[in-house]
Amino acid sequence: MAMSDDELGMLIRRQAARHAPPGGLAQRIGRALRAEAVAAPVSATAPKRRGWWPSLAWFGTGAATAWGLALVLLATPLPPTDALAEAVTANHVRSLMASHLADVASTDQHTVKPWFAGKLDFSPPVVDLAAEGFPLAGGRLDYLDGRTVAALVYRAGPHVINLFVWPAAEGKVLAPAFSTRQGYQLAHWAQGGMQVWAVSDLNAAELHNFALLLRERTAPRAP
Repeated sequence: MAMSDDELGMLIRRQAARHAPPGGLAQRIGRALRAEAVAAPVSATAPKRRGWWPSLAWFGTGAATAWGLALVLLATPLPPTDALAEAVTANHVRSLMASHLADVASTDQHTVKPWFAGKLDFSPPVVDLAAEGFPLAGGRLDYLDGRTVAALVYRAGPHVINLFVWPAAEGKVLAPAFSTRQGYQLAHWAQGGMQVWAVSDLNAAELHNFALLLRERTAPRAP
């Protein structure tokens, strides 16, 4: 049964109120509308209709498809891991643009680790991988996943690696997972009661190596 204009408008507003739009929603809707416009342009001789919400018959199949896409996107937020990966990438880019990589700039892990004391409700593991080609450069406070986290800064030649660390839910353990966002390489894992995200413009092989080295150095020791 076809919806009236008022019913369609009410449905869209109700969905928007229930669900926070995922990142990039406006861009995706815009691309869909432009694609439909190219595929099935509206005739210049089409009769004009009045009303705030034009009917689906007036817009034609293309617009109906776009409205349907909008409703699906509103009702389908990004998975938590994907949303967190987007936030990690955004924080990495922001730290580079703001020229504020470190609140404590030091290559000494015994200077960086104590700096976090009293500023966080956990103690992040801090290791120096200078001998392996990834020297520590400092640390700062950052904000992710609804809380304050530790951000450790490493370098690999001219490249910056941001390492975000905070307690893992229920002390879960996760094997490393690798992905790419906006041209940046990401690595994510959890061990020793902490979850860790590493992000850099290093190539994938180098970030894999960094992640594996760091996991080995911070792995809980057997009693």
